[in-house]
Amino acid sequence: MTRRTAASTIRIMTVVSFSIRPARPAYEEGLIFARLANAAAGNGFRYLFGPRLEEIIALTFVEPGNDFSHECTVFAEEDGRIVGMASGYTAKEHRCFTEDAIKRAVGRSALRVAAVEVLIFPMLRFLHTYNEGDFYLQFLAVEEPYRGKGVGSALIDAMKARARETDSTHYAVDVSARNGGAKTLYERQGFVVQARWPRSRLVRPTILRMVQGL
Repeated sequence: MTRRTAASTIRIMTVVSFSIRPARPAYEEGLIFARLANAAAGNGFRYLFGPRLEEIIALTFVEPGNDFSHECTVFAEEDGRIVGMASGYTAKEHRCFTEDAIKRAVGRSALRVAAVEVLIFPMLRFLHTYNEGDFYLQFLAVEEPYRGKGVGSALIDAMKARARETDSTHYAVDVSARNGGAKTLYERQGFVVQARWPRSRLVRPTILRMVQGL
């Protein structure tokens, strides 16, 4: 009699111990923020700012009162190493932001940035349109080895806590329509698609505005 032994496959989950903390106004942290923000934007800031993108964003990061400020950002850390980042603000905060810091940081690259912004103005107008009561999750990025380990969800929750502290009524995020993984992550968190860009139903969307009630 031949005895057959069935092989069992055991899935081993790697446990990641991490913490979430507010960002500090340090240039070195700004460089990390810039790299992660560019990854979250699909390398779009490389197109906008050129080879100086990390320097420009890091210089802006250390200053208050702007989209890229450390004030808007939280980091996920494991053993003192930054492994993820989220950044966001309320619609009211965004109306109070100034472009002074980014203009100083852009400096000699101003003509390049202005030319690119003219080309992508319709998209920028969509991205920077918020409803009253919105808390906007601007960036979410996790280092590749830490994806699928709960870091992204923890960062989303951390920013949601900030949203509730500001008495926001909706939590909003823009997602690339081609990024199925990100869309699924937000759907699992309770987000639904509210708007799309381009708005024409005759054109396949490239950006989805997803929202969740608070």
